[in-house]
Amino acid sequence: MIRNTLQSFALALQNIRSNLFHTLLSVLGIVIGVAALVATFSLIDGLEKFARDQIASNTSVNAIVVETQTDKMINNLSVRKDTFQVIDYDRYVKFRTNAPYITRASLHNDFTREVNVSNRDSSLGAMLRCLGEKPPSDTILTHGILFSPDAFTARKRETVINTHLAKLIAGNQPLESVLGQTLTALGHSLQIVGIVKDKKPETPPVAYLPISLLSDQDLHRSPPTLLFEVGKTEEVPLLKAELEKWLKAEYAQQYSDFTIMSQDFWIDQTSKGFLIFRIIMGLIIGISVVVGGVGVMNVLLISVNERTAEIGLRKAVGAKKGDIRRLFLAESITVSAFGSMVGLLLGAGFAMAVIPVIRFFADVPFNAVLTWNTFFIICFVAVIIGIIFGTYPAVKAAKLDPVEALRRE
Repeated sequence: MIRNTLQSFALALQNIRSNLFHTLLSVLGIVIGVAALVATFSLIDGLEKFARDQIASNTSVNAIVVETQTDKMINNLSVRKDTFQVIDYDRYVKFRTNAPYITRASLHNDFTREVNVSNRDSSLGAMLRCLGEKPPSDTILTHGILFSPDAFTARKRETVINTHLAKLIAGNQPLESVLGQTLTALGHSLQIVGIVKDKKPETPPVAYLPISLLSDQDLHRSPPTLLFEVGKTEEVPLLKAELEKWLKAEYAQQYSDFTIMSQDFWIDQTSKGFLIFRIIMGLIIGISVVVGGVGVMNVLLISVNERTAEIGLRKAVGAKKGDIRRLFLAESITVSAFGSMVGLLLGAGFAMAVIPVIRFFADVPFNAVLTWNTFFIICFVAVIIGIIFGTYPAVKAAKLDPVEALRRE
């Protein structure tokens, strides 16, 4: 069976080589249709990748955020709850220590307060950013240290300030002169142990301090936000499940005070939108592929008429109906595959050619993406077209009577 099939494909290739120009004309519709499919899918895949990159650049796709819901809806009005739960430092450490998958974590909240410094008579305004761990890895230290190793667990009264606040405190003195001074905020006298670089020129004065110093009253004034980040996107649902389980165990019925959010929802919605777009465009462009398949069928029907004597001779020397069907189906699939491969190359080339045009008008870092999925779809289309539109000519050829076929010669 396999040997006969391979021989059928070998004969099909031989017939195609002997009528190459005729074959190219017969598969022109397939070439155009497949080229359009490839170009469209490549551009849609590139657009989806661009959308994913934009989402990831603004918010981490692998991040999960837990926030306290301080308001509730009554009569279509949002009103503040009388009581609600918050995540304090001790609970954060408890989950952080036992949680799987986590690559980065933080517990933080912000206050905008008036602060006093030991060497100044007047107060300053500053943003107080309370943290459960050291500042993020992209924070650049310019003077001093980023907290003591046990500053958070030991609840040390330390603070790290940014360059903007350091300049306000130092005045005409060098920035390092503020190290060791005392900054009073939220009822705590904090020693300045470090200075970090401003991330943006417009960054306001900021002081970082351990969230473990805050009282329960402070936490309820500004409920902390809990953030976890995992290494792989597929780990996001697993960590969400762990968080839900932990919140229910820790807060019982009041776990509903918290909302768990992640970006995988938006990624899923984006993927579904592009999938629908891909299907619609595929169906529209697929019409030209069907037209190309009809062209292949017509060519094969002409080939059956032209090779009637050959078919009769093959049957006369012992070829069975299955052999004849296999021969013409192999030729149909080979012709369709040949047209699909040519279309694949043309489509990929066209997609690459339009990228500079898109970048010129849109001014975005957009690229076409040719994936293995597109390649496999094209291969599948080639086989399906060959089988569907080659079946009728193959059956017609197999039904020819050998005597009548030889007589036509």
